[in-house]
Amino acid sequence: MSRIAGILLAVVLCWPVSGRPAVVTGLYESEVPVPDQSSASQKQGVTNALLNVLIKLTGDREVRGRSGTASLLEHPERYVQQYKFQKKPVIRNNQLSLDQLLYLWVSFNADTLDKAMQNYGIPQWGKVRPATLIWLVTLQGQERKFVDLEDEQGYTTLLDSNAQRRGIPVIHPLLDDQDRQVLKETDVSGGFSEPVRQASQRYAPDTILIGTVTAQPGSWEGRWTAMINNEPISWSATGDAVESVLRAGVDRLADELAVRFIQAPSITGAADVEIVVKDINDFDQYSRVLKYLRTLNSVVDVEVRSTEPGSVTYAVTATGGELAVMRAIELGKTLESLSGTGGPYRLVH
Repeated sequence: MSRIAGILLAVVLCWPVSGRPAVVTGLYESEVPVPDQSSASQKQGVTNALLNVLIKLTGDREVRGRSGTASLLEHPERYVQQYKFQKKPVIRNNQLSLDQLLYLWVSFNADTLDKAMQNYGIPQWGKVRPATLIWLVTLQGQERKFVDLEDEQGYTTLLDSNAQRRGIPVIHPLLDDQDRQVLKETDVSGGFSEPVRQASQRYAPDTILIGTVTAQPGSWEGRWTAMINNEPISWSATGDAVESVLRAGVDRLADELAVRFIQAPSITGAADVEIVVKDINDFDQYSRVLKYLRTLNSVVDVEVRSTEPGSVTYAVTATGGELAVMRAIELGKTLESLSGTGGPYRLVH
């Protein structure tokens, strides 16, 4: 295994290796390039880092244009928890070079920044996010091939770095004999969804991203399809470099996911939602559901409203309202709907 492949594998292991939604880490930190360690460079670097964090927290790459964002970026130092300058080697042709670039790493205080965003009415995407399985095929001349963890072109590294930039947890297929018996390169490039679904079952992803990147004379073309809740969404992108095409694939995926799972604050503030859970037969089950509901995105308080034999009604206070709570439950693997959509629910054993 090459050194780059080893680094890449370590990065991938930070993300889910199965299809359970991930509690994403690193949302409140960012690393940005800076020319030097002067006060001016540090100030601009902190501003750039905060903007990157806001993009991850909101799921909106156009967050700079939102009302309230300008006020946050005017005094970014108010939210800094710690920072440091560090030099990192430059990667050229998928190999580490002797050259180094200077970066500023900044970590922001989550509580302070969350409160400021709430005061300015900037909605946040929660920390629990759907895990996406990526199938990618490249076409160069007559050669058609899957992109795997040790691809020499570094495409997987680019996918991972862009996914981390947007706060999207991703899974890469093993592409072993089991995968290849079910799925061929032509299935992906030809847009045949059924073999992709079949091959994806072993990973149990929340979302699937299918991409075909084609080398054209002087340019690159990418064709992408995301399967979100079994709904296919397709788009294409072109660019002078493969980096821009891969970035466009991840960016559109993040945009689509954020629209579905963003925890938008209620206009009237936090709202009360009743969650009825059936088949609760002992205190451990009762307590497990109570603790789980308190971890959901946008939930600020949970109380028990009533109990009946085999059933408990929980009163959930959430800033995103009933829809936000329903989507958060659907994303998890703790409660499942007995009606197919919404309550009542039962505990998954």
